Amino acid sequence: MSSSINLLVVGANGFVGSHICRELIRAGHRVTGFSQKMAVDLLGDSAARMRFIEGSVENSAEVNVAIATSKPDVVIWSAGHNANAAGLAATGEKEGARSIAVNAGGLFNVLQAANANGVKRAVVTGSTVVFGPASMYAEASIDESAPMHPTTAYGLSKAMGEQVAQYFRDRYAMDIATLRLSVVFGPGRWYGGVVSQLNKLFDEAKPGARVECKAPAEVFDLVYVKDVAQAVRLAAEHRSALRPAYHVNSFAASYPIIIEALQNLVPGFSVNYQVTPAALVFPLIRFELIQSELGFRPIADVAAALEDNLGDR
Repeated sequence: MSSSINLLVVGANGFVGSHICRELIRAGHRVTGFSQKMAVDLLGDSAARMRFIEGSVENSAEVNVAIATSKPDVVIWSAGHNANAAGLAATGEKEGARSIAVNAGGLFNVLQAANANGVKRAVVTGSTVVFGPASMYAEASIDESAPMHPTTAYGLSKAMGEQVAQYFRDRYAMDIATLRLSVVFGPGRWYGGVVSQLNKLFDEAKPGARVECKAPAEVFDLVYVKDVAQAVRLAAEHRSALRPAYHVNSFAASYPIIIEALQNLVPGFSVNYQVTPAALVFPLIRFELIQSELGFRPIADVAAALEDNLGDR
């Protein structure tokens, strides 16, 4: 591939998609966004440096027009069904069929149109929710070979999305990689879900402020949204064939660790922390593969990510 790539980002104006667009533009690539309009504008600072095509992934005709018009070298999928501020998982439980329609059916529409228009590479943002509870796995941390055991509707929709990607790999020899993201956090995350308490801590982390935090104490994986954007760019730019799946993570932490780091970063910020039971504990993931093969380098540590996030509010 040339140094400058033509890319179509599906779901461009979402939380993750907007960061992907910024990263690709910074790297000198030509970017077209495809998405429905959202009430929250996360692309305002980049609108002049990219093209935007409005449409729905559930409308195959609109998808085909977007790909035929933009003529991308690589298609990037960062769309998802997220009906409200409660988050992707909560939306999946309430609207399971629609989540499947978007996360698997919409992806099928995009990959079908890409293949029809001669696009051979796609990078898909997936999720580690395709795995089941930690109790289902013999090891404390798992790599890309671990079997998928989704136990949530959202997890099911993402697992089905991986099957859609594999179908296009097998039938049409498309080079498609699914990047399985752990819990994504960072500036611009307007919805809560599993990090609702983390969002609250970021919002209220001001000098002298005192806040309450009720959250589980277990260690869990987190990926900073800017690391997600880096991983997507590296996969799009990679000169060799991609693997079907890569795990993407920044670090493992717990709420007590995060709270301590925030209190150290913000003078006089005090958190009264109370432990609550975790609804679901996922296994920790190993993500050496994307580092060794694609050169992915996550942000240094919890404190560095939190400091960057606070500075970007």
